[in-house]
Amino acid sequence: MNKFKYLVKYGIKKRLGTKAFIISNAILFVLMLVVFNIPNIIKAFDDGKPNGELIFVVNQLENRFTDNELIDSLDNVSSNYEALMMDADVRFENLVEFDAENINYFNSAGILVLSLNGDHLQATFYEKELDVLNKQVLELTLTEIRTTIWAEGKTPEELELINEFLKPLDFTVITESEDTSLRDMILGILGMLVSIPVFMLLVMSVQFVGTDIIEEKSTKAIEFVMSTVPPRTHFLSKIIASFAFLITQALLVLIYTLLAGFISTTLLGAQSGGSMNLSELIGQFTQTDSKIISEVLSVLPQAVVVMLLFTIVGGLMYMIVMAVLASMSTTMEDFQQFQSPMMIVMLIGFYGAIFSFTTGPNVFLKILGYIPLFAPTLVPTLFMSGAMSLLDTIISLVILIGFTVLVYYLLTPVYKASILSYDNSPFMKRIKKLFKRSKHL
Repeated sequence: MNKFKYLVKYGIKKRLGTKAFIISNAILFVLMLVVFNIPNIIKAFDDGKPNGELIFVVNQLENRFTDNELIDSLDNVSSNYEALMMDADVRFENLVEFDAENINYFNSAGILVLSLNGDHLQATFYEKELDVLNKQVLELTLTEIRTTIWAEGKTPEELELINEFLKPLDFTVITESEDTSLRDMILGILGMLVSIPVFMLLVMSVQFVGTDIIEEKSTKAIEFVMSTVPPRTHFLSKIIASFAFLITQALLVLIYTLLAGFISTTLLGAQSGGSMNLSELIGQFTQTDSKIISEVLSVLPQAVVVMLLFTIVGGLMYMIVMAVLASMSTTMEDFQQFQSPMMIVMLIGFYGAIFSFTTGPNVFLKILGYIPLFAPTLVPTLFMSGAMSLLDTIISLVILIGFTVLVYYLLTPVYKASILSYDNSPFMKRIKKLFKRSKHL
């Protein structure tokens, strides 16, 4: 037991006590801090000038509006439509002198000339270059201004008629199930983004197991180690040490995220004009109603638990397989060749998680989610996007746990047979020999 503790402690210290680990985590925290403080950074470099595409307005409305009243009306109406259209942003300014024969746009996207034909608004827009969404906002704004101008001086009966005409459609949707499509889409995006660091952590963990073993074996140090401890003890110590790194790094990433979010929303957010809660911060990034974000955050704890469980169990499974592959190798080149199929398997699950957001509910991806080799990176994203239900996720997790236990009991004897073997025969032939030898141990 003392030797086992020493091996585990040595393996953990080798990964967590290095300068590279400290520097990489410091860089990771700084990156988290920068990402969470993008709104505050933008405010710090804001020169105070108004944003949005500028449209000059020539007021020819025959004293219906003063110049300032017209600009205020256009700004108020357009702001309502901008709130409904992501990335739409337009602003208006008066232009006193305008010559249609010799147009000077200055720094504007166009010049809007407003006049009247009786009670009807006439609008002529001399466009230089206006964004498509901003053009839609402009058209909707002018439509509403036209109605306002027409309504002046009309009788109550005429106003009632126009109000009835403009009344929105009474459209009611009755459904037995709650509409969670937007929530699931946002969770799917989060799952896709989170799958990237999760995949990197899994790759790093399994690489550490394999690299440690092949280094000891290629330098013949493994012969001294095996003379003092049984192969199973050595096998477990490598897996536990790498697993400890996986858990520690995952917890550190979570802590960095919470700390960076706290600094951004509570400390720096307050200094830059008022603190924001997490829902408002994410809503600002995604241009989404904070109420929808609150729904996402209420479901997020369950999604995080699912991701942690699949990462932990899947990480153990990959480490067991990678440790056995390393024990079968005799050189680092051997190990690189042997681990390629496993890395391809992990990449399939990772790319499935990345593309699950764009493909939507997909039967093929759902089937892959039940296959243990692909499940660790794929299932959490499918669950978060709503492609797999909680029951489907539990079934996949049970299959993954059972497969991991089966792999451990099947491959532990192979590790015992291969750790001191220096056979250089071809890959498949070597595996066949070692499996046969393991049956007699």
